[in-house]
Amino acid sequence: MTLILERVFDQVHPDPPWRRGDDRQFRPPRPVWVNLARVYPRPEHIRPYPSGWDVQAEVPGTQSAWIRTAAGGWLAAVTFTIRRGDGNGGGVPQTAWVPAEAIRLRHDAPARKDQRKRPTSEP
Repeated sequence: MTLILERVFDQVHPDPPWRRGDDRQFRPPRPVWVNLARVYPRPEHIRPYPSGWDVQAEVPGTQSAWIRTAAGGWLAAVTFTIRRGDGNGGGVPQTAWVPAEAIRLRHDAPARKDQRKRPTSEP
């Protein structure tokens, strides 16, 4: 019975889900800047808390994929670190799907061969 259940769950989320022509992977991941304010918009009526987690900064990250949404937009799979606003502590690593508008290529990091020909971060 265990064997049957394993096969059922293997079919729910086949790995990898990428199809030629729409979704795209980057191996190795490419360096990007992540604009956290676009990922986590700040509510209007809220008081700042300087020692809280800074989700309004632009932080370095790496992008491992693009996926196309049913609405026609693009989401980027990115890994980045959120740090405290007062600089204390090491930070919390995150991996998330973020809107295309929230990232841009990093030009301060070593470029991969395939990035040298395409300087934009758009899919």
